[in-house]
Amino acid sequence: MKSPPVASPGRLRIQVRIPVRIRVTVGLAATAVVVVVSGCATVPSGGKTQQVNTFSNQVQAYVQQLPGPGPAVYRSPREVVLGFLHSSASYAFDPGAARQFLLPALRTTWQPGPVTVVSKFSLNPPTPQDHSQLDASSAAGPSESVSLSGQRLATLSKTGQYQYSTGTSTYKFTLQKVNGVWLISELPTGQDTLLLTQEDFENVYQPRSLFFFARSPAPLNGDLVPDAVYAPLQNAVSALNTNLASELVTGLFNDKDSWLGSATTTAFPPGTRLRNVTISGQTAIVNLGGGAVRASPIQKLDMEEQLLATLSSTAYSAPLAHFVQLEINGRIAQNTSLPSGLPNGYLHSVTRVPLVYQSAPYSVSEGLRGSPSSGPWESGSAAITAIAAEPATTSQTPPIAVAAKDGNGCEVYVRIMRNEQLTGPYHGFRLSTTGGECTSLSWDGNGNVWAAAGRKIWVLALNSEQQWQVLPVALPANLTPSGQPAPHILAVRIAPDGARAALLIRSGGSSSLALAAVTDDQDGGQDQVSLGRAVAAGTGLTDPKAMSWFSLYDLIVLDGSSIAEVPVSGGPAQVLGPAPRGADSLTTNGVTIVVGTSSYQIRTASVAAAPTAISWKPKSATGANPVYPG
Repeated sequence: MKSPPVASPGRLRIQVRIPVRIRVTVGLAATAVVVVVSGCATVPSGGKTQQVNTFSNQVQAYVQQLPGPGPAVYRSPREVVLGFLHSSASYAFDPGAARQFLLPALRTTWQPGPVTVVSKFSLNPPTPQDHSQLDASSAAGPSESVSLSGQRLATLSKTGQYQYSTGTSTYKFTLQKVNGVWLISELPTGQDTLLLTQEDFENVYQPRSLFFFARSPAPLNGDLVPDAVYAPLQNAVSALNTNLASELVTGLFNDKDSWLGSATTTAFPPGTRLRNVTISGQTAIVNLGGGAVRASPIQKLDMEEQLLATLSSTAYSAPLAHFVQLEINGRIAQNTSLPSGLPNGYLHSVTRVPLVYQSAPYSVSEGLRGSPSSGPWESGSAAITAIAAEPATTSQTPPIAVAAKDGNGCEVYVRIMRNEQLTGPYHGFRLSTTGGECTSLSWDGNGNVWAAAGRKIWVLALNSEQQWQVLPVALPANLTPSGQPAPHILAVRIAPDGARAALLIRSGGSSSLALAAVTDDQDGGQDQVSLGRAVAAGTGLTDPKAMSWFSLYDLIVLDGSSIAEVPVSGGPAQVLGPAPRGADSLTTNGVTIVVGTSSYQIRTASVAAAPTAISWKPKSATGANPVYPG
């Protein structure tokens, strides 16, 4: 196995990266995800967990012709309002379609900002207006108001930040009849957003991913991390989608406003401007100016990597381009060219190495042949509560970490470093004696072990002296309502890129999923590990019990008696099939789903069978808490 990453002298690094990027193939992708960046709007579908009919990762481009007809063909104010909302979906590439429904004076002043998505509209009875308030301009006729009530799903800030916004809102439109045509004279009070119905949004907006680098010690950048976005699609032919490509390229200039911003960075220098994007054949020619002229050769290469990963991604939709030519002020940036397929090769996916599982209350088996491991937990009466295996290894028996009960607390056992490898004896690290047993361990790709117990999370990390150091993790500030205790942390799982953490939490008698960026910094000379602002994930889940990273783009979740796939940035969970009876733990390597049951049985199923016919097969050995490395 390779040595775990080593921190710079005198400084513990949680986000340390190896200098040489490892080529691996990205596994199965998720369905639609929901974050927005730089004008690319995003929204979840909401609602209950859904049964999917296909396990395809391709999203069909819309074929419906938007916008609909203009206001002159509608006879009632209600129809005009609905026509206006329908046409608003095309605002990104045809703003005039929606403006034609407004009075001329309002057309010139209406500049909608962020997006609000609403479902389940209901129309309230129209209300005649006081004729004394009518516009006395030419041929002004009667005035009416139309109120729509709808369930809010999401609001999107001007910078593209996704925010859940559940509840019911009423939107009042005032209309005036001018020259026999009903036109909107007043929009809902305070409504400076672009109001879209859920159906129209899903017809027009297409899921995409922006790619940023995980933060690393200078001058190196880390792995590419996907930040999911929805962008308006202008045409089903990728070569005609230069506006879409321009939106995505512009989104790469700044990652600070994303929930991932504290854990990622962009190679584009401050002040970079997009001059134009052209797509010729399979090549996207991206011409930059402004701050891009100051880019170093390394930055230019990193900029090309971000561009190619973003424009050629096939995670959700057909790629916009397969090759990228970077130009600065109209001149080719450098003579080097990136090989085809680079985005897949430069992304870490879920590790394909053998399963590790708990073979008895006090022992663990490594690998498929079930060879028992040795450790201090076997000689005592402390029962194992969680295990984890190191993903950054090519060994068939990866190093493991084991959590065992310590009174009413938790002790974690890991191997000691010998000759720059974790091959020495196990050593126990007491995390808590009163906070409850460890319910979760996760070994990230940077050589750190994450442990959750009660309402807290810790990290065991190797410092510059190759010694384990235990650090408390600051939970997301918005994870706990003001004045309320922190939730119980049932599980924490670190993504393959090391920049994102998935949390399974329990608060108020119910469980839910959240995601947060992984950050580390220094405060007064002390190393600090923290999780950034939490964002909800897995809308529609009813009883999540266990979860695991499925790929870079989604999670697999044991939800009650079902197995569900969850987009990592929000949106509804999608049922893949039933779970075995008594299932209480889950893991996956992106190819196989493995669950442990309350009867100490291990069951496996192929992902290829989901969702129409998941067939669970028993393993020859019995056990519990199965985990793949990570």
